[in-house]
Amino acid sequence: MSGKRDRILNVATKLFAAKGFDGTSVRRIAEEAGLSVAGMFHYFSSKEEILFEIMMGFMDEGLKELKSIYESEKSSLERLKEVCKFFSEYFAGHQDELTILSNEGKSLSPEHKQIFKKKQRQYLEIVRGLLQELHEEGLLKEIDQTVLAFLFFGMVLWTSRWYNPQGMVNPTELGEIISEVFLRGVLKGG
Repeated sequence: MSGKRDRILNVATKLFAAKGFDGTSVRRIAEEAGLSVAGMFHYFSSKEEILFEIMMGFMDEGLKELKSIYESEKSSLERLKEVCKFFSEYFAGHQDELTILSNEGKSLSPEHKQIFKKKQRQYLEIVRGLLQELHEEGLLKEIDQTVLAFLFFGMVLWTSRWYNPQGMVNPTELGEIISEVFLRGVLKGG
């Protein structure tokens, strides 16, 4: 990826998170990236393409780590703890991307929306798979694993609304707290 392309993505990420996709003009992205509008469109065909690349880059990076945790040789309980901590820390460290991911899916083209939803399903299936393993091992309360997976993502995604990484709780501590709260709520004897 070129330096100018990266600069466009970085600028657009900050602006989309602060002002929303609809509230951010192409001209503003280009100006803050130090390019003309035509120069910016040398790297991206549309503002929506920039949005899509930001979202997919963030999701692909997270999915890579999620798959790595899921495929490890650790117990299902240890892997679920790692997933809880990973998402809390990853999302806390990428507040702008998380805000965009949570708010701007509606701004994607129908084709990009379909890809976005498919990627979301991959996330859901991995977490649900871990929960299913715990259920099969007799460690999980009798709660539907799909519902639990959605509750988990609701909990970690909501951090974009309130969490301050420079506050009293650092991202690692937040990961531990979320892991503790989620696991105590879903595990038998929790």
